Amino acid sequence: MKQFSEATRVQMPAMVHLTRIGYTYFGKLSEDKNGTVYDGDTNILLQEFERQFKNLNPGHEGEFLQVLKDIRKELNDDDLGRGFYNRLKAVSPVKLIDFDNIGNNTFHFTAEFTCKNGQEEFRPDITLFVNGLPLCFVEVKKPNNHGGMLAESARMNKERFPNKKFRRFINITQLMIFSNNMEYDALGGIVPIQGAFYCTGARSYAPFNCFREENLSGQKIVTIRIRRLTRRWKNRYCLIIIAKSFIQVLSTRQILVSTPLQTES
Repeated sequence: MKQFSEATRVQMPAMVHLTRIGYTYFGKLSEDKNGTVYDGDTNILLQEFERQFKNLNPGHEGEFLQVLKDIRKELNDDDLGRGFYNRLKAVSPVKLIDFDNIGNNTFHFTAEFTCKNGQEEFRPDITLFVNGLPLCFVEVKKPNNHGGMLAESARMNKERFPNKKFRRFINITQLMIFSNNMEYDALGGIVPIQGAFYCTGARSYAPFNCFREENLSGQKIVTIRIRRLTRRWKNRYCLIIIAKSFIQVLSTRQILVSTPLQTES
């Protein structure tokens, strides 16, 4: 490993930070664990998902396999994951996440976990799981690589989103984060092209948007500038995925709009 690389400068620091905010490293997930540790069709952690499903749904324990089967089917739908999202936010008759008692959920992460369908595959640098569900992934780029974020945006929008082989993985992923571990910088332009960005799933194009944390008028407020999430997510659900450390400021959450990262067509 080179002394200064994506792994040493961004990936490892990000994983260390995840442990600090309550995530647990799950371990390496290789293809020989497909079908036993994880479900290759969805990348759901089988044992963790089953355990949490039964913990959160007493009296419905016997429905686990049917729910998993239904999720597999939903993730194949050409609906940008709407069916799965509706299931994810539901609290009755069964729930996949406990939004009221955050401590009842489990949070894990792993690195270099392959999303594969037939001969097509991609491998996010970091994958985050809530109750065994792979709901977020993080892609990192080496600092001072001025074209890195633009290239990542082009890769997502031109190669991954339009590829129907990746539909299941895009539909289950609720948040995609991209970072080169640097301050926002437009490098002479108007829109930042380095820093940390996020997007959600799309059929062909999703703008990369900026995170912002501000302290307005000296108040104890954390403000995140987000765009598509305002139309799609409940605040508390957004917090679970972005960072557990933001949960304590739920009551003062403010949602603002940011300017997305632009890429060449």
